[in-house]
Amino acid sequence: MGRMTGCVILAPLAALPILCSAAENDIGNSPFGLDEAFARGRFTLELRPRYNDISESDKPLRTEGGTVRAVAGWRSAPWYGLRFTLEGIHADHIGPKRFNDNGADFGTSPYPLLPDPRYTGLNEAHVDYGGIEGLNLKLGRQLVRMDNQRWVSDNDFRQIPQLFDGGMATYTGFANTRLQAGYFNRLRDTSGNTTDIRLTILNAAWNPLPGQAVAAYAYFHDQPVTSNFTGFADNSYRIAGIRAEGSLTRGCPLEVPYILEIAQQKPYAGGDSRIDARYWRVGLGLAMTAWTLRADMEVKGSNGGVYGLQNPLTDYYAFNGWTLHFFTTPRLGLRDQWLTGRYAVGPVTLFGEAHRFRSDYGDVDYGRETDLGVSWEILPNAILRLQHARYDPGASPAASIRKTWLTFTYTY
Repeated sequence: MGRMTGCVILAPLAALPILCSAAENDIGNSPFGLDEAFARGRFTLELRPRYNDISESDKPLRTEGGTVRAVAGWRSAPWYGLRFTLEGIHADHIGPKRFNDNGADFGTSPYPLLPDPRYTGLNEAHVDYGGIEGLNLKLGRQLVRMDNQRWVSDNDFRQIPQLFDGGMATYTGFANTRLQAGYFNRLRDTSGNTTDIRLTILNAAWNPLPGQAVAAYAYFHDQPVTSNFTGFADNSYRIAGIRAEGSLTRGCPLEVPYILEIAQQKPYAGGDSRIDARYWRVGLGLAMTAWTLRADMEVKGSNGGVYGLQNPLTDYYAFNGWTLHFFTTPRLGLRDQWLTGRYAVGPVTLFGEAHRFRSDYGDVDYGRETDLGVSWEILPNAILRLQHARYDPGASPAASIRKTWLTFTYTY
């Protein structure tokens, strides 16, 4: 699951916009020169092989095979507030290819889709500046994960992460407050394709009390090609919302994590006028160090059955089930009610979710999904994960889906 673990498998508070460090602002001024800053840089490496097994009742063949990614990078030491990062990525197949990795062939291939094609190219490449106290500037190709990654994410479960070209400014100079603004003009998607976009990010988060966070946000996404989502000629949108989350019993052995969020999606930059949908989520749970139990409900609204709220930049595997049956929100919208359980025993963590789906408009039964996972932290930098997901349709016609993944991740 890669970095998805931080949002889904571990304690639910891991995704909070709690303000700790100055947004990775460890750059500072340096007493040595540029040549020494480069000489003192460090190399990074990630290897992630994965076995995939997917079956769908409307496909005659079963997807089965291995994929892998290798990311090698280098990051300089700080030099007068500047730090340089450069990475390369290679994604490949392991063994025989018994699957379809091309989304364009989704309707014609006898195999269920496994969207992890071969790819070699540039991954992250950016320069950070942190020479002013409380301010961090980042320019170049970078991963962007906003809050709980519902609206903007690197979608890192895929072997090729989603990255953005542009700039981001983060300011933490006010007490218990984080302000962020960014603009990005290019997207490298999870298939390795690069497209032009115009994405503007505005986000403000505040910790009124320890363990409590309130965030307000606005994201403006001008999309060049999006007819596959709704059939509209232009799906450009803006999202504005507010979220509160934290724990009602912060500091006690038994905590009560909660989340409340509401947002509205409207057309933007020539987007179709029918883009008009609400979003809300509410969740409550019980948690201790070793275990978590919680219940959540999320509504991706519908504009009278014409348009269902879309999240094209989301972390798809952190929401609405691992089978990705709801990769595109139906026109009738989506109501997702789910229960989550987590239990940790030493280096082993067990995880489970049970989803029930219905439409927002018309109350149509969309079926159920169960997701189960176990992760084993072999070493602090080596994790083995086994996941299984099962989706069964309700009253609406759809295929039954079964997916299993075995993933090993090593980082250096």
